[in-house]
Amino acid sequence: MSQYDNVANMALQFGDGNDNPSGVGELGYFIPLAWFAANGIKAPTADTTAESLVTISTAHVLAAGKAAIPLMPLFDKSGITWKTAGEVLSKIFEQGAEVFIPSNALAVLGTVQALKNYRGIVLIRKLGTAHFYQIGSQEISAKVMEITGGTGVGPTGEVGSKVTFQSHSTSPVVVYTAGVPVPAP
Repeated sequence: MSQYDNVANMALQFGDGNDNPSGVGELGYFIPLAWFAANGIKAPTADTTAESLVTISTAHVLAAGKAAIPLMPLFDKSGITWKTAGEVLSKIFEQGAEVFIPSNALAVLGTVQALKNYRGIVLIRKLGTAHFYQIGSQEISAKVMEITGGTGVGPTGEVGSKVTFQSHSTSPVVVYTAGVPVPAP
């Protein structure tokens, strides 16, 4: 159990866009592994199609009283990455998610402080759909690799924080199609 487990209002988001009016926010979520119900993390159920190898269509279930931590990344400075790593015939995919939040609001700074202590699953909305790219799984969860940020230096300095998550998988990325995970009833 982490000292941050009872902090209810964690969120990486910017509200009004006044500090960065050119930014377009896309929604995402981070969910610590400990916040899932028992057997609450689902995996792809490989069928006879290539799509089924990388699609999770069964909803993840959170523990009672828990909610996914919202992420509102600046669209043009955030994204999902993947690349192969390892031996020639036994490669695995290194997955990454970069989330830039153009805000230094106290809630953002506090959330950044807490996120560095968790491993979990990152969901980033797939542009133009209700589906999410998922980084991390029950077996190999996503972890925070780096957090950078600042108050901006000079006339074009960027204010905010960038959180870089990383995980590993046999798939380049998984697409989660079951909606935002909710607590068990």
